[in-house]
Amino acid sequence: MHYTQEEILEAWKNFIVRGVSQEDKVHPSVARSWERCRNLGLDPWSTEFPKCNPSLLQKKRTQYAELLSLAAPVMNYLYTLLDCNISICDSEGFVFELITPLKNYPRTLGAYTDEATCGNGAVTIALKEKIPMRTDGYEHYRIISQNHSGVSSPIMINDTLVAVLNGVNPFGSLHDKALAMTISAAKIIEYCLAAGPKPVKPLELRPRIKKMIDDYSCPVVILDHDGTIYTANHVFASSLTGSDTTGKSLGNYLADKNALDRLIANNYEQPSEEIEFKTDFTPHKRETLRCRLLRKRQIRLLSGEVHTLLIFKNQGSADQKINHSSPSCSSVSTSHKLSKPHGIDYIGESTAWSKVDSIVQKTAKFPSNVLLLGETGTGKEVVAKTIHQRSGRKGNFVAINCGALPKDLLHSELFGYEEGAFTGARAHGSIGKFEHAHEGTLLLDEIGEMPLDMQVTLLRFLQERTITRINSNKPKKVDVRIIAATNKDMTELVRLGQFRQDLYYRLNVIEINLPPLHERKCDIPLLAEYFISELSRQYNVPSKQIHPAALQILCGYSWPGNVRELKNVIEKALILSEGIEITPEFLPESILPSQNGTSQSPPFAPRIGESEREHIINLLESYHGNIFQTAKALKISRNTLYRKIEKYNIQLKTSAVKK
Repeated sequence: MHYTQEEILEAWKNFIVRGVSQEDKVHPSVARSWERCRNLGLDPWSTEFPKCNPSLLQKKRTQYAELLSLAAPVMNYLYTLLDCNISICDSEGFVFELITPLKNYPRTLGAYTDEATCGNGAVTIALKEKIPMRTDGYEHYRIISQNHSGVSSPIMINDTLVAVLNGVNPFGSLHDKALAMTISAAKIIEYCLAAGPKPVKPLELRPRIKKMIDDYSCPVVILDHDGTIYTANHVFASSLTGSDTTGKSLGNYLADKNALDRLIANNYEQPSEEIEFKTDFTPHKRETLRCRLLRKRQIRLLSGEVHTLLIFKNQGSADQKINHSSPSCSSVSTSHKLSKPHGIDYIGESTAWSKVDSIVQKTAKFPSNVLLLGETGTGKEVVAKTIHQRSGRKGNFVAINCGALPKDLLHSELFGYEEGAFTGARAHGSIGKFEHAHEGTLLLDEIGEMPLDMQVTLLRFLQERTITRINSNKPKKVDVRIIAATNKDMTELVRLGQFRQDLYYRLNVIEINLPPLHERKCDIPLLAEYFISELSRQYNVPSKQIHPAALQILCGYSWPGNVRELKNVIEKALILSEGIEITPEFLPESILPSQNGTSQSPPFAPRIGESEREHIINLLESYHGNIFQTAKALKISRNTLYRKIEKYNIQLKTSAVKK
């Protein structure tokens, strides 16, 4: 039976407030786990987790050394597939191994996971009931875990529980087939344990590993050390090769034979390279099919052999596309007509935008607060609307600009007022944005401009989830998902005392950084075509194509105004141009190469003989350690700047310190 998050939330509220169990709205195993948590006296609002016990952790790892050696390769397979925390615990719930994509994830490892201290989850249910389990969102008893998505599968030998294999995404929903893949992984470990001292050969495990990766929705292939295909999932065969490829070299299917060497190289970095596959093996009958490499991991087996697991994403046929000189995504022909994908209002196929879309998809259906960061014109409101559309919330999407209204007016706009609240108030009062967004989503745009006293009021709402209209003393409960957006450096505002730190942490549960358009230039053809289609329909004028020369100019411009500026340029060109094409003469002079040639270089170019490290340090000193301004000067994202700071071992204090 399928249970919606809305039903589960209602059941959770009824259980917490009235102690009433509603097994028609929540999985029976979850309902039983809630009962156990309550009987153990666990506070659903508690936030503490058990601390790691290093000495016990070492003792357990020694005790389960054989199990760990058998499980390690399988855990790495699962880690690559699910891209989340993968852990294993013993039959008492002690977690003695954890693989995580996060730099710092202090919970669970080296501690007992039990309902008395951690609350419920897939792992506690699997331990108690000895069944595979998945828990999402409101199925978790404690509020602190209600952003989580978890899967667990028992590892059994002769009907005895030996351990539990777990996957947890602490920020959003796991893959739809995550539980099936985890069950398959646990079965592989069981098979290896049952074999006893006799080592299991890789060929014996192949059908079991294939079963695990067959549940994945993208092409997956596992290679031996020399590039021979150990196994692949059915999506790989059906979409890329058209046949069983086991035992054949992956190089046979690649357009560039040198690509195989790069794919099997000893490189653990997250890749984004595009790979072209020959399609004469498939019904496509085109020259090549372009795929983006999503993830890659080299996994050492117990036998000493090394497997390379590759996950791809189809990008489309390369021979039908034109190159716009972007290394991070496929180009797009301007001849086909673009429509909104799956009813979603934003457009993008670049690596930078795919990361945004991935976070949106994972987090949309959860009620967590979201903080959207990005320059003016990057599409923050569009992303906020998309999150609302994908959330399934029944109420309205409501937006308010916190910097556009005076303090007193902002308060009445947000919280509403009663009759006679102030001169000019409506006769019967007015509801505020919070009430208007009940059971929906409220976008607080330009949150960095919110006055400090209003920040206190907003913080109180986030804690109590009640509003009180002006001139009223009756608080009212409202169910609103909060999305905040800003183009300011919030950490800098906090440092300067212009924004409350406690409110910042409340709003910044899910942070989404929207890349500027110059970091996703391969999306420009897509966006331009989309704007032409939408504006043509809106203004009831014939649609037009973009001349290749005009498109080249669009792709070469730096777009300081981002997507909003691009839309304005397309709107003007569509109205002024004649015939069926938009040619360069109808583009604004300000974006033509002769006009903007000097603006393409960074505002602070490196001095002669200055290394990149020295250049970054000098800029950090110029901006007093301000990451946002330094990244802007370098024309790179803040994440890229942080990676370079780590790479060059640059210390950040009140100003950059040379080492």
